[in-house]
Amino acid sequence: MPKLNLTRRQFLSGLAAAPLIAVSATSAYATLIAPHNYEVTETDIFIRDLPGRFEGFRITQLTDLHHSRIVGIEQVRRVVEIAQNTRPDLFVLTGDYTTTYRRYIEPCAEALSVLQAPEGVWAILGNHDHYTDPELTARALARHKITVLNNTNTSVRRGPDLLQLAGIDDWSWNGTDWKRAFYGLDPRKPTVLLSHQPSVFDLAEARAAALIISGHTHGGQIKLPLIGAPARLMTQHLKYASGLFKRAESQLYVSRGTGVIGLPVRLGVRPEIAVLRLRQANRS
Repeated sequence: MPKLNLTRRQFLSGLAAAPLIAVSATSAYATLIAPHNYEVTETDIFIRDLPGRFEGFRITQLTDLHHSRIVGIEQVRRVVEIAQNTRPDLFVLTGDYTTTYRRYIEPCAEALSVLQAPEGVWAILGNHDHYTDPELTARALARHKITVLNNTNTSVRRGPDLLQLAGIDDWSWNGTDWKRAFYGLDPRKPTVLLSHQPSVFDLAEARAAALIISGHTHGGQIKLPLIGAPARLMTQHLKYASGLFKRAESQLYVSRGTGVIGLPVRLGVRPEIAVLRLRQANRS
């Protein structure tokens, strides 16, 4: 085996280049690999007074797809394929389907039309859907048999048992109408609420929901060792960045979502397709 001889200068040059190589490798991973490294998470949500026939009921959530110039339609289709393979009882879509341009709305809605579940596909709008065109987005989703719960509610029935499902318009656009969203619901029965913004968890009105399902945060999109998510320093929207939060009889689940915005990168925050399994609290 030939002997490798390094001069002191060559050694120091290589040592000096090491940080640059590490930064380049990290940048390549964050741009080319991490945004497509989808993770299917499964979380048990224990709910008091959950009707017996809804024990084990599976809800798959998609959020923050952000179809755009930097999130191509093939990425959206891949996310939909993975989500469909989770075979839930019900799908919920919690907003931000596109970014900026109207031309992305119809292709995204068409890709989402593949989703099928026994209890249907239900959606709400996010803040970026308002930036783009909320009416056009809602019509496109409806045209593809996805029901938008815009400050309204429905019930999912299994025999004599029912699960109440409500949805609110994006809170940051002052479009939320709590009275309409909860109109006619039985306060003695558990309600699952769809809200793009997790910050509503702090509002008194949201306490009527046993479970709130949200997105919006992207989990911070970038999370660094020791520092955490730098975005936390610039906004309070990351108070509830990702995962499950509890307060008294209410719970909040925040998905990291699957798309990106601003920089086309994710680092330390894998894109997420969340599967939530409802469980009776007295069985925990």
